[in-house]
Amino acid sequence: MAPHDSGRLDHYKLELHELHYQLTLVQHWCGTSKANQVAVAAPGGRSKLGNLIANDWDLEDPRQNGKIVAHAKGLHVQSSRGEVSDESWHASFDIIFQQGSGLEGSTLQVMGPNVYKGEWSIVGGTGKLTMARGVIYKEELCVVDGMARIGLEIHAFYIPMERKDAAKNVWRW
Repeated sequence: MAPHDSGRLDHYKLELHELHYQLTLVQHWCGTSKANQVAVAAPGGRSKLGNLIANDWDLEDPRQNGKIVAHAKGLHVQSSRGEVSDESWHASFDIIFQQGSGLEGSTLQVMGPNVYKGEWSIVGGTGKLTMARGVIYKEELCVVDGMARIGLEIHAFYIPMERKDAAKNVWRW
């Protein structure tokens, strides 16, 4: 049997779904007792260009009394030779939903400037959020004592796919 399966796509069976989800990102900075990010590279020099930080930020659901329902796991890198500012960081990470989110095991792939306000792009998804595309609007809620809380408004479109036979890696629309 061939290692792949292909066939004609029936566009009428594709169902575009929409996701709206509000979360709060909790960022504890490097060097604090609750740090959920750590510096992994610091090239030095006059600029901070190339500083690399791995993150495992908590994502809380404000409608569930701040229960952690996901994590944002990935990297952010200092991507400017100029003066260090919030806008000089680039982030690339996965939002991994966990028990209690309604999207358990699903992910969103996210990237963009690592600032407390503005937008991130949703460039992909897995699980219930397969083929996700969209945007995350960010708003700084508070920054205090080595911690930031950032309001996230997730708006994405996705096409759910049902996996028929994992052994054959065949997907059905």
